[in-house]
Amino acid sequence: MIGPLLQRTFLLLACTVGVAWAGSPVEPTAPPADAGPVADLAAPPDPAREAEPSGEPPAPALLVPPPVLPAAYLIGAEDVLQVAVYGEPSLSGQMPVDATGAIDVPLIGRVAVTGRNAVAVGVEISERLRAGYITNPNVTVSVASYRSQPVQVLGAVAKPGVYFLRGPTTLMQLLSEAGGVATAGVNEVRVSRGDKSDTVAVIAYEQLLRGGAADRPLSGGDIVFVPQSLVSVMGQVGKPGEVSFRDGLTVSQCVAAAGGALPTAALGNLYILRGDKRLRVNLRRILAGTADDLVLQAGDRLYVPESAF
Repeated sequence: MIGPLLQRTFLLLACTVGVAWAGSPVEPTAPPADAGPVADLAAPPDPAREAEPSGEPPAPALLVPPPVLPAAYLIGAEDVLQVAVYGEPSLSGQMPVDATGAIDVPLIGRVAVTGRNAVAVGVEISERLRAGYITNPNVTVSVASYRSQPVQVLGAVAKPGVYFLRGPTTLMQLLSEAGGVATAGVNEVRVSRGDKSDTVAVIAYEQLLRGGAADRPLSGGDIVFVPQSLVSVMGQVGKPGEVSFRDGLTVSQCVAAAGGALPTAALGNLYILRGDKRLRVNLRRILAGTADDLVLQAGDRLYVPESAF
């Protein structure tokens, strides 16, 4: 009898304590003092924290050429302007710049534009229309065709021809537009100024590649010439063909640049064709140090014959 009675008593006590514990408020557990702040999982990310460096190098920025701004280009004769007057199609359209440097605009007549930018021309057209024709004209002027600043590009470039400047343009920018220069035999670039045809600037190509002051701005009428200096190597060499010429280039250096002489080459009987002259060269003695290494000239043709033995 005592056993079942004790079991019912303990069961009653357990239920009472459980109900009391479930109904009492539970205090949140505070973090330790040295645990630092507790992150709020629902809070939005902190932009400042996301912008912190990750330790990895940033991705390189793409070099995109800047657009031609209307204020950067000065209009000239033979350019074609696009004039747009909002809501007035009869006043809008393409207007060529004549030889006197003006355009004809309906209602207001001739407007001088040479040496001015498109923004200034638009302001004048707007003011003249407002003066007696339209209450609040909205005028936009842009260059539809660039024809007033031609530059000739000649010589060893991928696409020689006439190019029209569309704003401030440097020599390297124009050479890039012309498809780049030849990969061999280019040592210099020559620029003839359009206003002074007898003035020629000679720029070392290696210096031009480094940029700086050598990459000079161009003007309308300039002529850019890229000369190509080569020496032809024929006969018993590893790579017959053209070799880039440079000042001081010698016969032995040229043969080495052409892949070297083959075992079948007659080293004592080389010759150079220079114009109508034929110069004999003994490469065997040059390599032995008993003869001077002949210096070549641009346009020379070096022939390495085959040995008879």
